[in-house]
Amino acid sequence: MTRYSERLRLIWLLAVAAVLALGMMACGGDDDGGSTATTTTTAPVSQPAAPQAAAAPELPQAPSSVASAPIIPEAPAQPEAMVKSETAMAPTGETLVERLVIANPAPGTESNNPGRDLGPLSTFQVRPIYENLIGFDAESGALVPQLATSWSVEPDGISIRFLLRKGVRFHGDNGEMTSRDIVYTHAQLTQQESTHPHRSRLRLATIEEVNDYEVVFRHSRANAEFMRMISEQVGSIQVQSSNNAGVSSGDPADALGTQADLTGSPLAGTNAYQFVSRTQGQGMLFEQVPYEHWRSSPDFKEIEFKWMGEASTRMAALLTEEVHLTQLAEDQKPDATNRGMVVHAGKHGAQRVFVGFQGVFLDRNWGTYQAQGTECGYAHCDSPFLDVRVRKAMNKAIDRNLLNEAYFGNKGQIMVMNHHRPGAAYHNPAWDANFETEYGYDPDASRALLAEAGYSADNPLEIEVQISTHAQFSQSADVLEALAGFWQDVGIKANLDVTDAAARRAASRGFQYKNHVGFGATFSFDIQGWRVYNSHVSPRGSSLELQETRDLIDTIQMTLDLDEQTRLMRELGDLAYPLHMGIFLYWIPAELVYNPKFVESYNFPGNISDLWTHYELVKAVRQ
Repeated sequence: MTRYSERLRLIWLLAVAAVLALGMMACGGDDDGGSTATTTTTAPVSQPAAPQAAAAPELPQAPSSVASAPIIPEAPAQPEAMVKSETAMAPTGETLVERLVIANPAPGTESNNPGRDLGPLSTFQVRPIYENLIGFDAESGALVPQLATSWSVEPDGISIRFLLRKGVRFHGDNGEMTSRDIVYTHAQLTQQESTHPHRSRLRLATIEEVNDYEVVFRHSRANAEFMRMISEQVGSIQVQSSNNAGVSSGDPADALGTQADLTGSPLAGTNAYQFVSRTQGQGMLFEQVPYEHWRSSPDFKEIEFKWMGEASTRMAALLTEEVHLTQLAEDQKPDATNRGMVVHAGKHGAQRVFVGFQGVFLDRNWGTYQAQGTECGYAHCDSPFLDVRVRKAMNKAIDRNLLNEAYFGNKGQIMVMNHHRPGAAYHNPAWDANFETEYGYDPDASRALLAEAGYSADNPLEIEVQISTHAQFSQSADVLEALAGFWQDVGIKANLDVTDAAARRAASRGFQYKNHVGFGATFSFDIQGWRVYNSHVSPRGSSLELQETRDLIDTIQMTLDLDEQTRLMRELGDLAYPLHMGIFLYWIPAELVYNPKFVESYNFPGNISDLWTHYELVKAVRQ
């Protein structure tokens, strides 16, 4: 065992002893655990099940084959009557508290404008206000009608027609939702000033208003991500009131109107909660709408978000009943359960954590597919990560089992291929069988690969390890330092980079890094994951972009047939597996912690870009 492995195991044993000691001193508690389209109607597409992880509920596996159908599904038309789901009907009895308090680290960007300023990981701060054209069924994992009652593929095979639900009320005195509000919301997201990560993708579509309750998204090219992207699963188009913005027509040229900022309120939405107040840097407050909502009747009359960056602060607030629902670090969860709290895993999801190689970027003017002044075709011809032997050596230097024990409570399922979930129709069992040989812990093999690549004690490989704390993984900085220790053990000079996050982001977007590695964590679905983290399409700068995989990723982005998409995903996986396109770590179950004195249950889906969704599913304890 290497020097660093021995130190890490000692740290883990001491941590376990400390947790057990705290548990013995803690208070006892029980553990709880009509359209004119001519295409054929199909059922809504189900979100693929995430891989099973230790301590998470059993998850269904993907079928061995996929029926031939477009990835853009059509939804069955629904009656216009606004019928609530059975699970949304209010039970009898008074709740112990009227306000549900949720503690979470502050979003990276605070904004009242989800289209212009926010992205999938920061939009949770306004999710209680807004709904989407397409919902996400937390029980089945299917895309389902929400503000749209149905959708269908146009004869061109790439454009989508939506029929809108009638009688949906905006908050305040802002009237009924119509097609004009869809145009306005799309214009917000696609405006030049928007920093939303899906801006460029959604600018490829224009919206045709057929009438007040019918719109067509006219696409200039196929987009395999579109339905999930605009649905509640990702949340790109959260419908805002054009009337509240002062927009008097549906003309895209007149679509921007007044835009929300932090000095006022978010524009009106249609969800079961409406905005009350925001204290910048501290939190937000929402209240139930004062009328019968068309879709749901949440148990709690109010929801309050409190921004608490430190996991220890959130733990203390949970135990003192200042907050009722939160996220905790892995090493805090045993103590929380010993004190009567409930740790609950999402029904469908597991977040994947990995480390990205930063420095191998295809030409900035990627549309030409030509190198601009570089002999190698990449931004940095001297990046050490261009050599697959280096990437493989860095993978084989890591003891994943020990990291899993020390920092993830042994709950992580080792990832054998990023973006490809185990059990999917495109998963190749050979990847699992060969993982130990190709990626498994072997310091001697790692040193040999580095020597073969030209590195030695006199000429060590030098890398920069970006130390950062991820909002959903407070242990990320410790994991990065542990990785640096493993790499040092095989002769790599691993420097710890503590650059400010804003400066780091600017440098990454400017393609300045060439020997950096950084922590990544995401719920993004497979196709989106390849685009975001390993392609030349914006957003860029955080992970490896290779010429070998570029064209295939592009092809998948424009493939709408499920059978063909499955075939291409398998081909991409087989191509990428030996290329070591990142430091693959784990699939981690999505877990939240709540106080069962106030919260009876929260069966959140757990595979959405942020965890805080489906607030109507938070069930209150009643008197």
